[in-house]
Amino acid sequence: MEPPHDRIAKRRAEIAEEQAALEREDTQRRAADDDPSAAVVDRRNGGAVRSTVFLVLVIVVAAGLFGVAVTLTRLAGKDFGDAQRQGRAQVTSCVQHGPVSNKGFGYWDRCTATITWDDGATDRVTVSAVFKTSDVGTEVRVGDLGNYRSSKEIARADASHRPWLAWMGYAVGVIAFVPALVAILILRELLRFRRRR
Repeated sequence: MEPPHDRIAKRRAEIAEEQAALEREDTQRRAADDDPSAAVVDRRNGGAVRSTVFLVLVIVVAAGLFGVAVTLTRLAGKDFGDAQRQGRAQVTSCVQHGPVSNKGFGYWDRCTATITWDDGATDRVTVSAVFKTSDVGTEVRVGDLGNYRSSKEIARADASHRPWLAWMGYAVGVIAFVPALVAILILRELLRFRRRR
């Protein structure tokens, strides 16, 4: 058995070592807080590649969700019952767009038509995602929903309006903001980190 004064001396040495280690950690932590570039960062190999792949995946998910939202609202159609006036459209030409565009996913046509309204007025319009290539040379019953920005809004009499599809599109659009926000925050941190270096 060790004499009591040897055990006490040994224990005091252990406590002094522990306290010195804690003081070193505290000094390093304060140095890292004052100067972020002095912080010791333990990065695994490939960390930058993994971060980049994760960022790209988040951006693709956000873009995909926004595309689905736009597609659903386009497929919902427009309500013919809301028309201010009605008429007959003679479709003269169409150009097909897709599969990925500002109207979402899938193919759609941008068509030019001459509309003769029931009140006798005529309009020549070019509208997107209302007519199809198969409508060229035929007459289609349409309704005028007014103007949106610089184009005329047209609804077909034979196309059903599905508001539930539009609401689903709005819900998906709201959900798409989550990965978009994550991507923005990740990009912000990456740019901040590069500026500090």
